[in-house]
Amino acid sequence: MVDASIIAKEIQEKYHIIGRTEELKKIVLAHSVGKNILIEGEVGVGKTTLAKAISSYFDAEFYRIDCSEESLAHNLIGYFDPPLVIAKGYVEDSYVYGPLPSAMLKGGCLFINEINRMPESTQNSLLTALDEKTLEIPKLKAIKAKQGFFVIATQNPGAHIGVTVLGEALKDRFVWIKLDYQPAPEEIEIIKQDNTFSEDAAHSIAEISQRIVQRTRNSTTLRRGSSIRGAIDLAALMNHNGEAKSSKAWVDAAVMALHNKIELEDGVNKTKSEVISDIVHSVLNKADFQ
Repeated sequence: MVDASIIAKEIQEKYHIIGRTEELKKIVLAHSVGKNILIEGEVGVGKTTLAKAISSYFDAEFYRIDCSEESLAHNLIGYFDPPLVIAKGYVEDSYVYGPLPSAMLKGGCLFINEINRMPESTQNSLLTALDEKTLEIPKLKAIKAKQGFFVIATQNPGAHIGVTVLGEALKDRFVWIKLDYQPAPEEIEIIKQDNTFSEDAAHSIAEISQRIVQRTRNSTTLRRGSSIRGAIDLAALMNHNGEAKSSKAWVDAAVMALHNKIELEDGVNKTKSEVISDIVHSVLNKADFQ
């Protein structure tokens, strides 16, 4: 029997993961019983980080596909290279393996990033590999996955633009794990971990950056707030500009860091820059910032 708590702690320590204890325990448990794992969460909550850590911890080669509406079956499975087919015929030397059969042959981890951006026709190419651990490549061979092969897929929430509804047959082959934003103290530690601060500025810059990003997530004028990446970028900018006491510097840095990481609600008359400026001033005022 696997002790998921012990393994989760080892993964946290080895890969410098702050928090995520319960989520790691669930992923380890699912992996231990051979289940395919679907991790759902907003952009920037650490889905890829956890997948890479699990793959590395279990010594599985990491094969990745980043999905879009243009992801076709050959991007996932592979294809015969036409010039080589002409020269050699339909043999293995003429075939370029995609990430799915490569992971199966090596007993590795197939990481499917944003699977709900993959067209349903391509999703169907996964079914036998997920269920029976087999894959039929026409004109070449049938593949039986090597021991250790597993799949981790991620998806953004269904409300995001450009996503595809996962087919029932595909969803049925995954266990589901949700990643929410982490508590403020953990996010502050992540910000510190990803920046080199002077000791006297570390906590104040990290804390204010986290509060600003947190406020974007709760704003009624924004459809989507910023991930922790926004706070990391904001803290890095403020840490190096030498004006950590200037509200204008905070606004300018926040616009730089967050503008591409937020989405306005429909019908909002303000610009992103104006919304960010309002949020920054409200946070600085509550922090008794002078």
